Amino acid sequence: MDRSLRSRLWPFLGSCALLLLLGVSPWGLWERDEGRYADVAREMLARRDFITPRINGAVFLDKPPLVYWVTAASLALWGSDEAGARFGLTLFAAGILLVTRRIGLLLFDRRRADMAVIVLASSVGFFAASHVLTLDLGLAFFVSLTLLFFLKGVRAGPQGSGSYLGMFAAIAGGVLTKGPIGAVLPAMTIACFLTLRQEWWRARGLPWVKGTVLFFAIAMPWYVAVSMANPEFVRYFFVHEHLARFGTTVHRHQGAWYYYLAVAAAGLMPWSLLLPMRLFRRPWPFRGFPAALRQEAPALLWSWVLPGFLFFSVAQSKLPLYILPLFPAVALLFAAHIDRDLRQGSSRAILFWPSMLLVIVGAGVAVLRHRHAEWEFMDRAGMAVPLCLLVTAIAAGALLAGSFLARRGAHVAGMAVAALLWMAACFAAITVIGRVNFFNETKHFAAILSRERRGGEPVFAYQCYLRGLPFYLRETVGLVSPHSDDLRFGREHGHDPDTFPDEASFLALFAGERRVFAVVRQEDLQALQNQVGRALYILARSQSHVLVSNRLGAERARTLLALLDSTGFDVQAALDRAIRAVPTATIDMIGIDRQDGEPTCTLRASRGGSRLEINIPMTQPARLTVAQDDPAGEEADGQDHVLRLAPPPGPLADLPRLIRSAGGG
Repeated sequence: MDRSLRSRLWPFLGSCALLLLLGVSPWGLWERDEGRYADVAREMLARRDFITPRINGAVFLDKPPLVYWVTAASLALWGSDEAGARFGLTLFAAGILLVTRRIGLLLFDRRRADMAVIVLASSVGFFAASHVLTLDLGLAFFVSLTLLFFLKGVRAGPQGSGSYLGMFAAIAGGVLTKGPIGAVLPAMTIACFLTLRQEWWRARGLPWVKGTVLFFAIAMPWYVAVSMANPEFVRYFFVHEHLARFGTTVHRHQGAWYYYLAVAAAGLMPWSLLLPMRLFRRPWPFRGFPAALRQEAPALLWSWVLPGFLFFSVAQSKLPLYILPLFPAVALLFAAHIDRDLRQGSSRAILFWPSMLLVIVGAGVAVLRHRHAEWEFMDRAGMAVPLCLLVTAIAAGALLAGSFLARRGAHVAGMAVAALLWMAACFAAITVIGRVNFFNETKHFAAILSRERRGGEPVFAYQCYLRGLPFYLRETVGLVSPHSDDLRFGREHGHDPDTFPDEASFLALFAGERRVFAVVRQEDLQALQNQVGRALYILARSQSHVLVSNRLGAERARTLLALLDSTGFDVQAALDRAIRAVPTATIDMIGIDRQDGEPTCTLRASRGGSRLEINIPMTQPARLTVAQDDPAGEEADGQDHVLRLAPPPGPLADLPRLIRSAGGG
């Protein structure tokens, strides 16, 4: 293969790999944001109402609709699953990278522009954001696009009117994505840039009349339409959701003054690790910095970063992805410094430290996994050590491949290969964790419900709210006394009759004969059981929630009765043996499963803060074993749970009768 063909082929292959890593998400929707925004798009399609956003049948006016529109179009095109919900993210992520590269070409050259794309795409924060359905990636795209058009207008001089009109259109897109912040961020950047450059005269050359008309023509129709349909919109949206979010702690997302310093350091990994090394080797040139700021590239990029960073730091509501619109500018600044260091022969250090980060993270996970419940579950499921080894191996491969190419003078190619391998390591970790049913609770619960429900049997969420459940079920879920700020406006100003049933009606229905399903927090399960006064059948568990029903399904009941009859299993004797094996323990659940094809009675008990699992083979009841409870393994694909029963209040002597009656015997 000749050199010219390789030079054309490698960028194409790298771009395909990049889009694959950024665009494929083989796991369910994460709570909270993804479930919320996907459900808004689903509601829009179902109702054919693209003006008033709703979640689970309740009016939801917290955010503008552009990302919802894109997501709804994606769902209509690709189907109502995670791929359809997230396809718009791929478009926004690709758009940000293209815009960043174009800005890099205007400010620097092709080499630094390519480096900026590599830095941005492989940064942990951007990589994670490209796999999570939120509004911030869309806002970052429109802010970047606004500043690209502004820069092109500055470069074009008197002939820049067309670029400036594009700038106004991009601002309108930002305002339709996340409200006034879509105009505030680029306005602060432009004002700071003109001040540093002492070029305020350029502001007089902007096509203000045409630009304002274009802005209002794009942005205002929805704001007018939603205000007409919802008279409370203006006060709620602009006062409660924006002024109160900026100036008060009403939304309870506080953070210390250094909050975004920590977020930026983590979100820009692995490249942020280069900063301490660079400052140690080359102290910051404070003396020449003010003069350098008046140059075009530093003036624009620092005007992009610093005012926005201060703005978000002053705001009382703080969330990690808020500063995502600043990442393209930081990536361009990093690219300039990395390029300078590479030309001075520092390729080994630049590739070594980011690769070592992944090794350190892998080792840290291995050390800390026994200190946190999530890692304990991964360890018992047999994932923790293999995942750490995989991440470490990929990091070592990134170091070797990148260093090999860099020593041959292919600095950009070395960075690209190393970055793609780092992204592959992150992708592998998210994929492994994201596909565990115990963590990916909403999709798992929805899959169980799809198999169990018959004839429109109702589903409720009791004192909780899994936002993705209506999306997966494609219908409204009854929310009984939910604790969520998302629903406050809808409860007061507009919702479907089935969205908020009263608690008394729910309890009466759950205590009746019709089969009913409910999602409940684990700490509320006992209270619910006490109120309904009957056994609850557990269909699925997660780290924080339980899916229960008041009746066992007909198919499971037949299977249960057949197992009891064929094995002659004595439930009461099994209970007595379990209590003797773990004295003073409380029986939380009794189940009948097929483990490796063998019918087994499983009891889960708690004692002194620890949770135990007692297994008794139904064909050989003498082989009783006691082990630590493994909820993650219990919810693994392939587990066949015939019965899981949470004992009702009362003596355990009633359990054999309840189990027999559950099977219809």
